[in-house]
Amino acid sequence: MIHPRGRSVWAVLVVLLLVLAPAALPPRAAAEPETQFLRVELSRVTPELVDTASDPTVTVEASIVNVGDRPVNDVVARLERAQPLAATTGLRTTLTEVATTGYEPVGPFLDIPGPLQPGERASVRFDYPLRSVGAESLGIDHPGVYPLLVNVNGTPDFGSPARLADTRFLLPVLGAPSASGDPESFAGPDDATGPDVVIVPDTTRPVRLTMLWPLADRPRLAPGLPGGATPIRLIDDELATELSPGGRLDALLSTVEFATAAESDPDGDLTGALCLAVDPDLLVTVNAMTGGYLVPANPDGTGDLRPGTGEAAAVAWLDRLRKLADRMCVTALPYAQTDLDAVQRVGDDQLSAFATTGAEDLVDQLLGVTSLRGLTVFGDGPLTPDALALLNHNGTAVAIAPASATAESTPDLGRRRVSDQVAVAPFDPSVAATLGALGDQPVTPGYLDTSLVPDRPESSAAARRQDAVGAVLWQSLHPDAEPRDQILAPPPNWGVSPDDATAVLRALSTLLGSGLATPLPLPNLIAETATLPGPPTPVDEFPTAARFDDSVIGAISDQSARLRGLTEALGTNAQTGLTGQAYTAPLREDMLRALSQSQPLDDRNGRAHRALQSVGGTIADLFGAVQIINPGGSYTLATERSPLPLAFRNDLAVPIRVRLLVDGPPGMTVGDVGELELPPGFLPVKVPIEVHFTQRFAVDVAVQTPGGLPLGEPVRLSLHSNAYGKVLFFVTLVAGATLALLTGRRLWHRFRGRPDRADLEPPEADHLHWPHRTPEEPGGKP
Repeated sequence: MIHPRGRSVWAVLVVLLLVLAPAALPPRAAAEPETQFLRVELSRVTPELVDTASDPTVTVEASIVNVGDRPVNDVVARLERAQPLAATTGLRTTLTEVATTGYEPVGPFLDIPGPLQPGERASVRFDYPLRSVGAESLGIDHPGVYPLLVNVNGTPDFGSPARLADTRFLLPVLGAPSASGDPESFAGPDDATGPDVVIVPDTTRPVRLTMLWPLADRPRLAPGLPGGATPIRLIDDELATELSPGGRLDALLSTVEFATAAESDPDGDLTGALCLAVDPDLLVTVNAMTGGYLVPANPDGTGDLRPGTGEAAAVAWLDRLRKLADRMCVTALPYAQTDLDAVQRVGDDQLSAFATTGAEDLVDQLLGVTSLRGLTVFGDGPLTPDALALLNHNGTAVAIAPASATAESTPDLGRRRVSDQVAVAPFDPSVAATLGALGDQPVTPGYLDTSLVPDRPESSAAARRQDAVGAVLWQSLHPDAEPRDQILAPPPNWGVSPDDATAVLRALSTLLGSGLATPLPLPNLIAETATLPGPPTPVDEFPTAARFDDSVIGAISDQSARLRGLTEALGTNAQTGLTGQAYTAPLREDMLRALSQSQPLDDRNGRAHRALQSVGGTIADLFGAVQIINPGGSYTLATERSPLPLAFRNDLAVPIRVRLLVDGPPGMTVGDVGELELPPGFLPVKVPIEVHFTQRFAVDVAVQTPGGLPLGEPVRLSLHSNAYGKVLFFVTLVAGATLALLTGRRLWHRFRGRPDRADLEPPEADHLHWPHRTPEEPGGKP
């Protein structure tokens, strides 16, 4: 039993604990609430890449936005730093929601004037030296890629102090400048140094660098239009904006034009490290736009068609690309960024060849260059066993593909042979995905493991740019990392802004100029990889969530088989020069576009089915365009060998070879007319038949390709035959013989001077009312 005085003492202690407990807690360190009140947007980092010639002070500017429904009081912010990344997987894992440990404050919290009202924005700026003898500095004196974090705390109305928001980004450091800006000496990264000694990077093991510079876009051509149709139709007019000055494709082209010019790259190192990776579907679309095109009037793809606005931009962009391609390495991406795993599952050799080797021929034709051969780039999907089987069949020597990696495992980037025909040169998926996050519409590649997909998509464009530069530099800043070759392969549909593209190329130039990297031209990479010895090793395992449904594969398999059979029967239009292959090529291209990996993953199968419906309808129309004209009445055959007159209508733009199927009743024989070539328009044809009966009957006539595919609709003709067959022949023969016999008898009697009975006058028969003639009348008796 507690004494009453004891109870009062305990009560006082409890009150004191409740009062003093908040003071004992770290200030503003409560857990971040589930409701989002604030958002932090990184505005600028200066310098964005630290080297030995940089200013020794690093400036970080950010904006704090109240995105909640109530004011936030006592807003404070501070800058924090973590240890440099030890693996490239950290490029992704440091951006996840739970990656808040390991950060240490660089300095104290800074007060933000407030309260911050809903929708209101405030700015904060941090200026800290990179190195200093004092406490308030970033404390960075070794090269590396360092994660930084802006931490914002505050107290929402009706709430308690808490951590309300943060933003993370990377600061790449190639070398540490002197803290005073006046260097005393230079030292290596492992030497013990003071703050006024410049720390230079280790360039004893430079990385051989290759970067694919993608020029691609998602499919824009309206599906279901055969070759020769003019003007072409696009599903929207967004490509006109991308090709125009300031657009995405213009920025990709402009930045590489400037960076590889003789004035910017006098030694040609950057030009040697870069290779344009071009999607042939983009070239086909842009080239078609140069002749004028139509788009739907409404942004949602509905409404009447109107002329597109990008004709002039397409002409200018394509002309610039041709000039650039003439002095740079060029390679072809798979046509329309198609999923080669899905193409192999379709099982059509023609589609498989067109997606790979045919893509190279298109690039050569449209750009007037000779693109690299023997290479297949997997820019947005993994190299799977099915895709490898396709490469083996098509004779591909080298595949550039992502390595497998998770948050717990580092990728194996060593080049190796995966079959007797194919060797793979892998690239780091974390680096590629970090590059893909650039721009206003970040791209998450389909091959990326879910553990490497950050759950903080609200990071600003400036933060993603810092991360991308850090990703480009990481391997060069780690001389112990293996291998010493690096392939940078952003996703094909790369959504960079002009500032993003400039930052990436500036980072590459800095690497090459500093001695941390040397160029590895893509032709050299292909030659080295293609000659790797065996034995083959299995391809990496990847998640299959991004695979196309079997229903999509089955639909394409059926359509491609029918289209192939039709194409084999088509000829060349002598007037226009249009070939059957060119006439049906857009429909085969539509099938590959339906398998494009550039489409959003959540609606990939739905978009494919919608496109294939249009393609299937057009293929059905092509088969129905060759018809037998039904006269609507009946034919009368004058003799048993009268030909059957038919008329054909060919609404295709090219000639077609066909065979006739004539099905009649027993007693009718049909002659073989062989293969007929029907030109566009109308063509009458006479089919030899022989009928051995006299009656009305029906004949079914159908037309098909030489391979047996039916064309149009069969027609039933009504015929009437006047032929008597053998009976008529014998009746005619007997009648002729009788006539000859009677004629011969009369002539015999006249020759002998005896009247023939046939020459005698019939007896008078008045009762028969025969007319009487006098002897004087002609014909009278003497």
